[in-house]
Amino acid sequence: MNILFLDQKEPVEGKVVKQDDSHILIEGVEKNTSGFQLLTEKGYVFGKYEEFTTLYKEEENGFILSNDGSVYVEPEPMPEPEPEPEPEPYEPTLEDLQESKVAEMNMAQQETIATGVDVVLTDGITEHFSLTERDQTSLVGLQAQVAIGADNISWHTSDEDEHCKFYSNADMAKITSSALSYVTWHVTYFRDLRIYIRSLKSKEDVEKVTYGMNIPEAYQSEPLKAMLAQKS
Repeated sequence: MNILFLDQKEPVEGKVVKQDDSHILIEGVEKNTSGFQLLTEKGYVFGKYEEFTTLYKEEENGFILSNDGSVYVEPEPMPEPEPEPEPEPYEPTLEDLQESKVAEMNMAQQETIATGVDVVLTDGITEHFSLTERDQTSLVGLQAQVAIGADNISWHTSDEDEHCKFYSNADMAKITSSALSYVTWHVTYFRDLRIYIRSLKSKEDVEKVTYGMNIPEAYQSEPLKAMLAQKS
């Protein structure tokens, strides 16, 4: 995962694990408390964590940042309790693994959608547009402007260093159509993938599932089949 710390010009590659709303574990990079952003491979921002500037705790392979000023305090040692029989190791059920995989794929879907889509405009130039939930809500309103024939419609790319600008009706039609098609594809794909995951009969098969894999035809909805046919 690409991490851009706010006091650095270039991103570094590391592992980021959200522990809760106030604590994030970062591994594989040097300690830094300037706040950070998460970037896609193309350099687009899909996660902002500028408020995580407090070193909560150092770990063996990384460090934990907090956004509420909290720091880890070693608990007072407790008296050694009487040893108890070791419990049987927990073995997740097939259903447990299925629901865990569904949650993992849902997160992958949301991150993929938020990353956004490239759109080739009428002048042949390709621009990239992020598709966060707020972007998607705004695009519905922009689609209405296209429908009534409005021109010089204001919108922005995913590049935060660029100002908003005007797009022609034809360009905005391309942007909204491409964006909504992109969202529809991933929503439809995930719903079918979820059904497929819950149909699997072995833990091994569940663990093999990845976002973007080919879903067997028996578990493809008619809308997904139609979209796949358009792509081929």
